[in-house]
Amino acid sequence: MTQEELQDALLGLFAYDTGSRDSGIHDEALRQRVIGQLSGDERGEHELIARRPISRVIRESFLTEEALDQGYGIEDVHGFLCWLSSEMGFDL
Repeated sequence: MTQEELQDALLGLFAYDTGSRDSGIHDEALRQRVIGQLSGDERGEHELIARRPISRVIRESFLTEEALDQGYGIEDVHGFLCWLSSEMGFDL
């Protein structure tokens, strides 16, 4: 999965899980693929080893000047990190 595909999958899953049913993605097979990629283990062992790709997703989605102008910010980063822990099973 490329960085762009990973970002799209993460943001889609995040949107769905946090209530954006129209724009989000509800796909449990995709969720397991993402967990496997982020943990480095296709079985879904939940140890986040892919910190760099996650940091890029956060930076590009919530902290660019354009994202800040659209109203995103540090509170969205916090929500995303909480979601990674509660819904994706990563202890951060």
